[in-house]
Amino acid sequence: RYRGIPRHQVQCPPVGGIPTWLDEAVAEAMAGLLTRSFTRQALRQPALGARAFSAGWAQKAPPRKSSFDAETEISLPGRKNPVYPSPWNKWFPYEPIPSTPTMGPIRVRCTGKETYHFCTCGESTTQPWCEAPGTKCGKVPEFVPRFYSPQHDGMKLMCGCKKAPDSFCNGTCAILYADMYPLATCGITFSACFAFGMFSTWMMHP
Repeated sequence: RYRGIPRHQVQCPPVGGIPTWLDEAVAEAMAGLLTRSFTRQALRQPALGARAFSAGWAQKAPPRKSSFDAETEISLPGRKNPVYPSPWNKWFPYEPIPSTPTMGPIRVRCTGKETYHFCTCGESTTQPWCEAPGTKCGKVPEFVPRFYSPQHDGMKLMCGCKKAPDSFCNGTCAILYADMYPLATCGITFSACFAFGMFSTWMMHP
């Protein structure tokens, strides 16, 4: 076993049967592994100031969600109603985004030939009309109230999501809903198409 090795270089194994040099090598390797582990753990944990900054930034920033989840409303200063970016706002991010007081049309009775000012910012407390009409919106100066004068008396369906190009509801809220909830929209569309297909097949079959 120790043939060819000088006698003064041969170390007698301890009582346990493990050579001393092997025991020292294992101890040194374990110490190196522990040092690397502690170093990696220290690098993964940021300092106290950085951790506090990260926590504060995470509280201010909106939570990140996947593309299949509902679109998170963004937070803008001075807004009380939710603000949802529409596909148009995503394509043109430099345009101001109105608030959405309600996801759907607002039914209101109007008097013919009377002057109304439609709220375009979505922050008025007298929806769908502007509470302080003027050259600019009193709450969100980026928007201007829209003049509206109906031809006849009656109930009108005014835009509640504030995404329609006109004062009336034209179904833009459905596009906003589909953009916010794509999975639910797919389920509703599939169910409607399936029900229509079954009904039309039953009615048209020979």
